Amino acid sequence: PDVFARGTAGYLEPMFAGLSGEVLWRPHDRPFAIGLDVNYVAQRDYDQRFGLQDYRVATGHLSAYYDFGGGYLGQLDVGRYLARDWGATFSLDREFDNGFKVGAFFTLTDVPFDDFGEGSFDKGIRFSIPTDWLTGQPAQGGLGQTIRPVQRDGGARLAIANRLYEQVRADRTTELEDRWGKFWR
Repeated sequence: PDVFARGTAGYLEPMFAGLSGEVLWRPHDRPFAIGLDVNYVAQRDYDQRFGLQDYRVATGHLSAYYDFGGGYLGQLDVGRYLARDWGATFSLDREFDNGFKVGAFFTLTDVPFDDFGEGSFDKGIRFSIPTDWLTGQPAQGGLGQTIRPVQRDGGARLAIANRLYEQVRADRTTELEDRWGKFWR
């Protein structure tokens, strides 16, 4: 009951196609979880049709998640990125009881600062607004955006939707209790 797995094959995101697998260990009554994702992908053609480029790469990350309480969630990802660089990403997010989320992240890799350019590393902020708040209808999704001051190859990670931690985290007892009041509104 504490181990979850996911496997995906096909067009994984707008720029990459391939194979992806993920395993997550999340003890039920604990604030932490550990995950591993492994991917083998090829870059898609620029016309976004069915063709692929010659660029192929194996990526993967060992991830540690921690729920600090009060809606604060931390995550550390260590591994190989799409530009074949090695490094780590740290992120901290705040999720409010009404579903709004805001967070920040930074990534440091073995790409030399001179090659990476302005800012010397990847960083950004992100936010998400729940659609049920806007429409008045129950929904699990949200409208979100990630803002980066500079978009570079270093520290770029495969953008796979529905990663296991976000899918599994919602079943925590405290999460359900926090949102139970919305039932009566």
